[in-house]
Amino acid sequence: MADQRNRSHPPTVADVARRARVSRATVSRVLNQYPHIRPEVRSRVQRAMQALGYRPDQVARSLARRETQSLGLVVADITNPFYAETARAILEAARDHGYHVILCNTDNRPLLQEAYVEVLQQRRVDGIIFGSVFLDDPVVERLVAAGYPCLMYNRHLRSRRGSYIVLDNARASREVTRHLLALGHRRIGFVSGLRNISTAAERLQGYRAALRAAGLPVDPHLIRPGGFQAGMAQQAAQDLLKRSERPTAIVAGNDLMALGVIHAAGDLGLRVPEDLAVAGFDDIEIAGHHDIQLTTMAQQKAEMGRLAALGILEIIRDPRRFRHQPLQQVLTPTLVVRRTCGAREAAGEAVGGPAKQDALTPALSQRGRGEQGKGGFRRKGSGRRKGGGRG
Repeated sequence: MADQRNRSHPPTVADVARRARVSRATVSRVLNQYPHIRPEVRSRVQRAMQALGYRPDQVARSLARRETQSLGLVVADITNPFYAETARAILEAARDHGYHVILCNTDNRPLLQEAYVEVLQQRRVDGIIFGSVFLDDPVVERLVAAGYPCLMYNRHLRSRRGSYIVLDNARASREVTRHLLALGHRRIGFVSGLRNISTAAERLQGYRAALRAAGLPVDPHLIRPGGFQAGMAQQAAQDLLKRSERPTAIVAGNDLMALGVIHAAGDLGLRVPEDLAVAGFDDIEIAGHHDIQLTTMAQQKAEMGRLAALGILEIIRDPRRFRHQPLQQVLTPTLVVRRTCGAREAAGEAVGGPAKQDALTPALSQRGRGEQGKGGFRRKGSGRRKGGGRG
């Protein structure tokens, strides 16, 4: 009779208990790996499950344990290689620890992000990783205030509340701007990201600080919004390059925008780096392509993603602890000097030659507020142009 029932409906805990000659409570304890089960009883239950082809109801078990073994991952723009690369690292690290990830793409739209957060909470995810968060973000602020397990990466709130893993963006922008100043540039343009995002605000801040430190005025006419998008940055660069006193170098707030700047220069018949030096941020994979060779400030993308996944799992295990002492890590950037700034030509390297990629050494802060990673920048191939000419 039991076999007939098994063919007509999936086996249940009651079926397993009957076959193993134990109570349903004992089967439940075996499924939940209770330690104080006699080995012979555990073995009998496991043999019964195997014989019947029993598969635990994961949804029911998750509800009973108040865990779903799932995470939400909210990113700003999955078409941006930075987010694709960090998302892959997060997915791999989560999978290694038995977690599934629900991926949401906001296109940097606050209302869409709010809707996704509501969906993720309805799905009872154990925690949310935010790669899309705004300086003033009531949704994330409420989650942080309520002690909900969440962690931000690449961006943080204006209040700096909550747990996050970010690059030292202001320092990175100062360094890349100083590099162009050292090559002799005095009219350096800047194509920025979105105003309401920490990465954009801090990179613009670092650019301004480097100019002031060099005794140069900050010309607002040399700053244009690029929205973190190649097409928008292309238009911004055309506006800059059509000026009577055009910039001789442009820093873009990310590599996608830097590619847009290079495109704009080509459309106007300008050569990179002979007529215009260009630098970006992130060191996405295409930045090192033989025909591009973009100078950029590298982020430790895979490491940032891995740390974000491991960080949210720690917060899930002990949310009360991290509510009072958030996990806040600041990664040290690395200047990667390639062809587009002109420095490699000055050093006698072949134009367009492949840049060697040294291994990045993560420099993380201690857990706690605002303590930055130790260690300075490591430059690759950063020879200066003789005579201090343009990059």
